[in-house]
Amino acid sequence: MSLVNFTTREITCKIVYYGPGRSGKTTNLQYIYGRVPEDRRGRMVSLATQTDRTLFFDFLPLELGSISGFKTRFQL
Repeated sequence: MSLVNFTTREITCKIVYYGPGRSGKTTNLQYIYGRVPEDRRGRMVSLATQTDRTLFFDFLPLELGSISGFKTRFQL
């Protein structure tokens, strides 16, 4: 899902990972986090439990430059 804010000239893209437990969702986000430069990523938030690695969600905000003068933000 993408949201375009013409006032602030920002495009926010939200990408949701959905699937069964232990299918690689958290691992994928950890890989992306490790590959994106520190100045372009936010803090990765992960809610771990005793039985599974993630209870509800991981959250990884990214800023990856601009498109036609619009600042792009990704929420994974």
